[in-house]
Amino acid sequence: MNKPIVYVTCKMTGAAVVRLAETFTVRYRNQTVAAAPEELAKNITDVDAVLCYLDDRFDASVMAQAPVLKAVANVAVGYDNIDIPEATRRGILVLNTPGVLTDATADLTLALLLDAARRVTQADRYVRNGQWKGWTPDLMLGQELRGKTLGIIGMGRIGEAVAKRAVAFGMKISYTRRGNEGEDARLLQEFGAVRLSLGELLKTSDAVSVHCPLNQETRHLIGITEFATMKSNCIFVNTARGAVADQKALIEALKNKQIAAAGLDVFEDEPNVPHELMEMDNVVLVPHIGSATIETRTAMTDLAANGLISAFTGTIPDNTVNREAWSSKPTPSRA
Repeated sequence: MNKPIVYVTCKMTGAAVVRLAETFTVRYRNQTVAAAPEELAKNITDVDAVLCYLDDRFDASVMAQAPVLKAVANVAVGYDNIDIPEATRRGILVLNTPGVLTDATADLTLALLLDAARRVTQADRYVRNGQWKGWTPDLMLGQELRGKTLGIIGMGRIGEAVAKRAVAFGMKISYTRRGNEGEDARLLQEFGAVRLSLGELLKTSDAVSVHCPLNQETRHLIGITEFATMKSNCIFVNTARGAVADQKALIEALKNKQIAAAGLDVFEDEPNVPHELMEMDNVVLVPHIGSATIETRTAMTDLAANGLISAFTGTIPDNTVNREAWSSKPTPSRA
């Protein structure tokens, strides 16, 4: 009996490849950049499983090149790079990596918020460029977080972790989410957090942080009208997916001083960042590093690998996105 084949699309952190080799024949693409769609399609024609990253696009045309593919493990919480309905139709199980990157992403969210509020990166450039000539009363004046309201769009695991950190800085919390009264009561008790409509949240928040997934409903959720609703002192932070906000509308809001600043880890067309954003002093830009700690990246690859191993040894993984595809569950091995 031959082992099923797994294709690993990019360099991995930790010992996950060794773990996979116990169950699979591993084809390891030991590179740090994503494969072009043509290369990806070419390399999955006979594989049973794929472990991939958020830059790997699995649309219908790519999946059509993989007739024996039964599972795709995406090393990310979001899975907008995978056509889930098409995968389900083909009986392809899709896995993601929720939970393990919560703290790392929440930490970065607060770092971006603090940076934008206190102008840390801007001040760093000011010093490095030799512009600092001495202390003055109005030098690099920023905003304090204490007493301000943070509006969280999407109060899931990461949103809650952000709320916990923000409360420690003395912030008030409002949020939007799909939830029930029991959850609202718990969040009120734990964080003093209040659920609002999106419009009310945007109108009353001093900072807005995005933590919802990207899908058809949330694409450009924050656009021209929404930015116009925000306070002029508002700081906009996005560590979720770039396309949740209309990037052109964000640029115009910053240019027109409809909002004060932004901290961005994600962009609409990564890795391309509009030159307008790069030229703005009131914008902090980082290259999609929300989960970029050694501990978190190791945990993510372990979770993805363990999910594939579970699926091919007969147990549906807890981190399955489309459980309905389990009716065509992967077989443990090949003849």
